[in-house]
Amino acid sequence: MLSDLRILGSPAAARRTLAARVDRLTQARLDLNDPQRALQALSVARFDPPLPLVLAGVELSDGAYTADRLLAPALPHAAAAYDVARYKIGDIPAGHELLIALELDQGEPSFVAWLRRYPSARSEQHPQSREEIPPAPVGQPAASVAQWFALASSQAVPEHDGSLGTARRAVDAFVQRGKADNTRRAYRSAVRAWCQWAAGHALPALPARAEDVAAYLADMALRKRTPRTIDLHRAALRYLHHLARLTIPTSHPLVSATLAGIRRETPHAAPAQKTALTWTPLTRVLEQVEGEDLATVRDRAILLLGFAGAFRRSELAGLTVADVTVDDDGMEIRLTRSKGDPNGNGVRVGIPRGITRHCPVRAYEAWLRAAGITEGAVFRRVWLAPEAKGCAPSPRPKIGSAALSDRAIAEIVRKHCQAAGLEGSFAGHSLRRGAISTGAGDGFDLLELKRFSRHQSLRLVETYIDAASIKQRHPGRSRF
Repeated sequence: MLSDLRILGSPAAARRTLAARVDRLTQARLDLNDPQRALQALSVARFDPPLPLVLAGVELSDGAYTADRLLAPALPHAAAAYDVARYKIGDIPAGHELLIALELDQGEPSFVAWLRRYPSARSEQHPQSREEIPPAPVGQPAASVAQWFALASSQAVPEHDGSLGTARRAVDAFVQRGKADNTRRAYRSAVRAWCQWAAGHALPALPARAEDVAAYLADMALRKRTPRTIDLHRAALRYLHHLARLTIPTSHPLVSATLAGIRRETPHAAPAQKTALTWTPLTRVLEQVEGEDLATVRDRAILLLGFAGAFRRSELAGLTVADVTVDDDGMEIRLTRSKGDPNGNGVRVGIPRGITRHCPVRAYEAWLRAAGITEGAVFRRVWLAPEAKGCAPSPRPKIGSAALSDRAIAEIVRKHCQAAGLEGSFAGHSLRRGAISTGAGDGFDLLELKRFSRHQSLRLVETYIDAASIKQRHPGRSRF
């Protein structure tokens, strides 16, 4: 939310101005004698009249500063200020974060947007870990609720300092670690959708009323959203109120009855599945992924390793050099955590070394060698180098230190399948489906496929076997 509160001039004048311009709930919470509590309260306050938003000038090489720039003349709260600043600024420079401060200059308040460089690599991965989570924005604008939930549902585990406050923040962080990153990401998207809907109908977003939640879910059904998606939104609203420590409206009988009716009225449809990228079409894709540039070498390793290990996209994204052991026979990969191993017991995946140019072990080695990676994340972002000037040699592309996201893995698979002219809905999971389907087509039984895919049950393995494989393995095939 707000990064800091800057009072330039008389504190008494600032106190009078704030008391006159914030909503009643914030007036009751506001205590300028406690800067941290004041900052938390003002982060979710509604200002009337609204405040201007300016972009702070930046320091030049000679020590001078550029002039401040007005981004918006009147914004009612910090969440709106952040959204406008993010839109106006566009791409945030690497190694920086966008912050919003509240400044009172001689009693005149305004929002100030500014860019701050991350002080450390750890901060870059978890920039919110330095901030206290403000109190739940009960009764505040829907935009404030959405932004608060995004912050509250992505807390980093704090460093130990022996204090009770840090221990309590750690409780919240560890509770969140009980849910997968993808689940929390889906919850944030669902809460944003709820807040937009509530704002559009002038309804309170937090706390939500049971009749409003039921109407929201019914509206989703009328818009032909699947029961599975509707269940996800219900769970997200439950989690929102759990984090805010409020009564859970989604447990109300009206909400449960509405969902039961939606399930009965909605025709059952099988969940959409990504197209399996089996071995033959994969080799067709690989024919298009040839070259010595870093991005191509990386993508080839992703495609081959993802197929050979039947990896989920999140497992590929999370691989580190320390997880992989390579020898003359092949490679052994230790998955420290995955969807099939949520408790982190660890699973070992073996991949044999091949003799063809499609060997995944050789592709992995080629990527590490080309990128110069010896530790940390295996698959990383590659920035193209700027064009060389004059006769100067071409600069080397820049390789990031952080791992690719699972969404980036999915986009790489989709992009190359499209470039190869394949028809279907391809994404990161296509490699996993394709590997299992290829194994089924080659005659491996369900137990072998279950061991290969690391599924918890045979029933789940069966859902990955394409219709073609099922027909080919039909017991009556030779009798008909």
